[in-house]
Amino acid sequence: MKHAVAALMLMVAPAFAAAPLMKPLPLAKETADMIKSMESMLEGSIRSGDKRDFERFVEQPVWNQLQKWPQVGTAGYDDYARCYFALDSFRVYAQDQFKARGALPKSSVTYKDYLSQKKLCFAKLKY
Repeated sequence: MKHAVAALMLMVAPAFAAAPLMKPLPLAKETADMIKSMESMLEGSIRSGDKRDFERFVEQPVWNQLQKWPQVGTAGYDDYARCYFALDSFRVYAQDQFKARGALPKSSVTYKDYLSQKKLCFAKLKY
């Protein structure tokens, strides 16, 4: 039985692993647009104070978007890597901001890093 399950997994896994990557520029734009929309979702999650809402409407979509990016250093994607880093910085910022109930100081390293990464991403895309 174990071998049958393992064999089935080996047959199915390549279908999932072989999903085509988005081209770099559209992926970077989609990521930047997501950052914009996630900022308002974060505000709503903070207002509701519900951790499950935060996980469902902020953390999970951000994580899903991060998974669309290939490994850092993949040819063609390096020009837009700042958008990946901006989204990852947003992930950390969002967690800290939610824990602080929206009162994370603008002087915090997390906040400054997020804004810096976001600015670099948006500058690259001319947003």
